[in-house]
Amino acid sequence: MHWLRHRGSTVLDRVRNPAYTGDNRCLPCTGVNAVFAVALAGVVAWAGSPLLGAVSLAASAAVIGLRGYLIPGTPTLTQRYLPSRAMAYFEHGPAQTALDSHPEPTDVSDRDRDRDNVLVEHGVLVPCDGGADFCLTDAVRRAWTDALDAIGTDVDAALSESALVDAESSEFVVDESAGDFAVSVDGAHAGRWPSREAFLADAAGAVALASELPGWHGLSSRTRGIALGELRLFLDRCPSCGGDPGFQRRTEATCCRTRTVTTMRCADCDASFVEVVGA
Repeated sequence: MHWLRHRGSTVLDRVRNPAYTGDNRCLPCTGVNAVFAVALAGVVAWAGSPLLGAVSLAASAAVIGLRGYLIPGTPTLTQRYLPSRAMAYFEHGPAQTALDSHPEPTDVSDRDRDRDNVLVEHGVLVPCDGGADFCLTDAVRRAWTDALDAIGTDVDAALSESALVDAESSEFVVDESAGDFAVSVDGAHAGRWPSREAFLADAAGAVALASELPGWHGLSSRTRGIALGELRLFLDRCPSCGGDPGFQRRTEATCCRTRTVTTMRCADCDASFVEVVGA
């Protein structure tokens, strides 16, 4: 019996393609092939019998499991023809802008959805360098700096002063086990940031915008989250260590595509503030 199991394992190892299975499995390729396998099984069941359809589906699943794909040339075809948005969904789940650190409520109006340029609309960001760029106004910069100094690294103070999370300090739970900064209230997700430093920057930013931007608290959490993420791009010092945040760009090669990742981080304390994935 042990000999049979060993022999069976050896045969499977010979059939398995490690380049497209295990940690190297291409989820977009697997997804496309799974859809094709189900469609193929449906055709076989319709033309033959339900039993043949089930056999076809089982065989296709085995091939995909062992080889990584069913359709010959899938990796090349997927990289060439599958939209980047679809591949990002398979790799990371539903797309979420890197600048929106907060969950979107269900009561967001269409009018509020169109106000993603709220910082420009209210003069928080103004054209500079001859119109080639945008800069923070001096008043907002001072208010933001004062709030950063007042909050420091005190998470309790940040939450209570900024109203980023609608809860008393005794009700929220902070989780940094996944490498980012997540806040939950009564077990429900309330907000997530790339790092503790990004959260502190947003908290101070919320305090500054509440004093400088009319109607700040009347905006939806989605609109405020995007505005704070945009404001975060203009951060000139790390809230924790005082280091200088800078932009870095790297190229990542996945099983199905090559993409460019732009990050804003503080090298002194290894804190990430923004990460944007491009095609």
